[in-house]
Amino acid sequence: MKLFLSCLLALALGACATIQNPINTTQLAQVESGYGIALSAAVAYLNLPLCRTGTSASLSNICAQRSVIVKLQAAAAKTQGAIVAARNFIKNNPTINVASAVGIAQAALNDFQTVESMYGVH
Repeated sequence: MKLFLSCLLALALGACATIQNPINTTQLAQVESGYGIALSAAVAYLNLPLCRTGTSASLSNICAQRSVIVKLQAAAAKTQGAIVAARNFIKNNPTINVASAVGIAQAALNDFQTVESMYGVH
């Protein structure tokens, strides 16, 4: 009986050593890279002078609208939070499938890019 239990324990420990997370850091790095690109476009927009109250951006009036800045900041914060959560989840759970955490970060990035596209932030 002891031999059987020791073999079972050895088999269980051996199986634990071979489990790998199906989502690797490369996939999260791709999301982070996309976030960096989107964030650089948002920063460029934020560096424009603010539009005067009652005016909007145009070819003759190049400026950043406050309402767009608020939306960009909210989308960037949401994306940053999702990336940090995914990174922490991967670090703390190396053998658990974290596709959902990376998927949430990717969805947040997609939302951020959508906000940029809606307002012509490139």
